[in-house]
Order: sequence, then C-alpha cells, then structure tokens
Amino acid sequence: MRRLQIGMWEQFSPERWEQLAMPLINGMEVCCLPDRTALSQVRDFCRQHGLGYGIHGPVLAEDGYRLPVLNAPDPRQFQEELQYIASEVELASAYGADYILFHYPFYPVFQEPFTPYPRLPDIGHRYSYEQLARERFRDISLTLFEHLAELQMRFKQRIVLEHDFFGDYGDILIDTFLAYPEIRFVLDTARLDIAHRAFAGFDPYSFLEALAPQIDLVHYSNVRYDGGTFKHHLPVLPEHDDDERFGGAYAYLEYVAARNQQFHITFEHDARLVNGQQLDAIYRRTAALLEVKVHLSHSSRPRPLSG
Repeated sequence: MRRLQIGMWEQFSPERWEQLAMPLINGMEVCCLPDRTALSQVRDFCRQHGLGYGIHGPVLAEDGYRLPVLNAPDPRQFQEELQYIASEVELASAYGADYILFHYPFYPVFQEPFTPYPRLPDIGHRYSYEQLARERFRDISLTLFEHLAELQMRFKQRIVLEHDFFGDYGDILIDTFLAYPEIRFVLDTARLDIAHRAFAGFDPYSFLEALAPQIDLVHYSNVRYDGGTFKHHLPVLPEHDDDERFGGAYAYLEYVAARNQQFHITFEHDARLVNGQQLDAIYRRTAALLEVKVHLSHSSRPRPLSG
C-alpha cells in the first residue's frame, strides 16, 4: 500500500504523531534517534497502529547527523564507509524498517560555473571534478551499487538512495540506477529544483523521465528564492504553483505520478509554517493527485499547530 509519511527526526513521540498525522498519514520516516530504546518504540508503535516506517540514515544520533561519504576517492576511506553502512543496514533490518536511506553522491560533486547560492555545499564539503574525475566516479558508483545490492540480499533490508548534487555527472547517476534496478531512487523535490536553478543546462524533467520508474520515495517540500539565496523545507502550497519565487515541487510530483504509481511520499517540510487546516489541505491535495484513500487506523484530526 502506498504511504504518505511524516518525518520524525531526532525523537519520536506519540503526541507529535497525533498533532501531525491526520487520517491520510499512514507512515513515518525517522532519523537520528537517541538510542535503540527509541527505535523499539517506533517499531512497536507502527506495528500497533498498522503503519509503515523507514529510516533516513543515520539510524541513531551517536555521532550526530553523519552522512556516509559513499563516493570517497580514497580507497581506504571508501572501505571504511562501506563497513559503516553495513552496520546501519543490519540495524535497520533488526528493527523491521521498510527501508534505510542514504545520500548519493555524498559528498556532492560539482564545480564552477554555478549560481553561488550561499546554502550550497562549500569547497570543503563537496568534490570538484579534479578531485573525482568522471571515470573514477563511474567506477566508484558501480562498486558501491554492487555492494549495496549484496547488503540488501544479505540482510533482507531494502536500501534506497536520495540524490545529492551531482553537477555534470547526472548521466552516470542515471546509468548506475538503471544497471542496478534493485537499488531504488529517492527524489527530493527541493534539491531537484535547486539543481535546476544553480546549474545551467540541467533539465529536471529529462532527469525525471529517465528515473521515474526507479522512484521508491519522494521527499516532498518546496523552496523559496529571495535575494540570491533560498529557504527550503517549505510546505507545498497551491499558491506556489505559478509564483516564480518558489520551486516547482507540485509540478515535479505531478510529472512522476503520471509515470510511476507505486512510490511513497515523505512530507519533508517544516509543518510549523502552516496551520492545521493548511496542513490537512496539503495532505489531501497530495493524496488526490496520487489517488490515495484515507487511512482510518488512528484518530488524528486537523488541529492548529504551534509556531
């Protein structure tokens, strides 16, 4: 069954679930939980209420928000990162997660020219093409995906990859996902739009056309551009659709929904920016587009949000 999910980062609580979930929501995505006890609480709550849940790595907050550097050009570091994700996959499997998610490429790969938005990764947190050449990136990608496919089989744990910024290496990213269809793709509507604005010549719709059948999950939020910078993780409102200050989140979702009828949605937005009625309307608009029916296994109702 298709899921509309809410994010529960750092700490799950039944009270927060009741505030945000509403009848259309039938799952959650968690990240950076404080310990295994909290992870057990998520698992047990979801089993009790007939919900699904996935994990955005890292599973636990022991080292903070540490994303594995899955395209490290240094062979020793690359092997260390593979060992790290193996432990993450094993933990997710032990607690019955539907999926575990990592970013790829990470570090992002790009170099000038690009629109220098202040929130883009700086030179210390991305690879340039000199640091990671095309063929080296291709080789690393194939090695990584082969390893992930093996981990997926060994632990019977679904692994999905969310795109980060990839500069001119989009064709390699597409080719690798198509070569390993068992490793599913996660679309982030905000990051896709930022890439469209930041990197000249990048066509988000050609990218989506190639990968739409591979999409397992959409991280759904919007972006507002203002004064040479942007603000992201915004709830997607109807008034954004024809406003050039905002990204094209709804249009992207509409495009992939016409090409894939299986993917799930995580509302990866700051719900404090809207009231309860607006949030309910966002859920209903999304569900109508995806033809998702109301989930009635819990009693959440629209209510005002704090903030």
